[in-house]
Amino acid sequence: MSEKSATLIPVLIASSLKPAKDTRAWGKLGLSLRETGQFDLSFMGFSRIPLENCEGERYYASLSVHPSPWERISSQVRFLKVLLKVRPKLLLCCTYEYLPLASFFKSILGYKLVYDVQENYVKNLDLNPTLSPSKKSKLSQIIRQMEKVKEVDLFLLAEKCYVEEMPEKSPFLVLENKFSGEIKRVNPIRFEKKQGYNFLISGTLTPAFGTLEAMTWFKEILKEFPKSRLQIIGHCTLDSYKIALKNACENCPKIELKSCTFPVPHEEILAAYSKVDFAILPYQNREAISNKMPTKLFEAAALGVPVLIAGNPIWLDYLAPFSGGFPIDFFDTDQACKQFNSALKQEFFSQSPTDSILWKSQEAEFISAINSL
Repeated sequence: MSEKSATLIPVLIASSLKPAKDTRAWGKLGLSLRETGQFDLSFMGFSRIPLENCEGERYYASLSVHPSPWERISSQVRFLKVLLKVRPKLLLCCTYEYLPLASFFKSILGYKLVYDVQENYVKNLDLNPTLSPSKKSKLSQIIRQMEKVKEVDLFLLAEKCYVEEMPEKSPFLVLENKFSGEIKRVNPIRFEKKQGYNFLISGTLTPAFGTLEAMTWFKEILKEFPKSRLQIIGHCTLDSYKIALKNACENCPKIELKSCTFPVPHEEILAAYSKVDFAILPYQNREAISNKMPTKLFEAAALGVPVLIAGNPIWLDYLAPFSGGFPIDFFDTDQACKQFNSALKQEFFSQSPTDSILWKSQEAEFISAINSL
């Protein structure tokens, strides 16, 4: 251990199912802490390949294969071993699964405990069509019990709506999933009529996120714009849905599907934005989704890519100041070309988004909250 690292505050940022270099845990929370020069950082998350340690930054695997029940249990053992090895002064849990162990060892190891609430996990159970009512009820009880621990010093809420949805999580700081980077300044965008446009669907691929419906919508667009292309790149955990997506691509070479069991590296998704005319967010109107701000909204706005989006008032209000998108009813395929032609008549990015869409706009408040612990 170098003389410098001996003076730094040891921090462990741990998750079971998220990647060790997760977009939020590593790319936002971790890098913000690293930039202060105060902390010695360790990250725990799943990884299929060994990650290379560097000065002030070490990595530990929670999982290395598909998360089976046995792997989830063994992940707890791995977490405890890492906890005892790192002996952090600050433990940042990015999953409810680690909270019971984190709570139990808090007084023994003497760390401050922060819980990064990335999802409303109980509500999210309604988005999984494979769960029976009895299984949903059991899982919701388990999640509530795990999140009930009293020893959390600070809750980081990834969505503003979690303040009302989870009032018991206090004290809290809202840290939205804003874009970690700088705004790409673009001139106002007006589309000329042409034979084809490039579309992108990225991120998590689930029934509630409307990927299949968007594919059907795109096939209607092809009738008027035959040179169009749709790229789908994302993480799909439901095997049955992955098969449905694959079947929907058959006999349609204009759709390029990359559906992965594990999350796609974020840099690959960001690179895909540079090749498209529109990002598509075809989310269903579901209670677990409607009040949230998808990360893709911040990404597309910062990268200067117009979005075609379900008509959610919260999302449209966010896009309105800089004309960042247009509402589309992806379920009304009869009107697909008519609505898209209306979108083509719009001017996008008539104003440049402000820095309020960036992670750095809330970074100082995050560091201040951590230092206050």
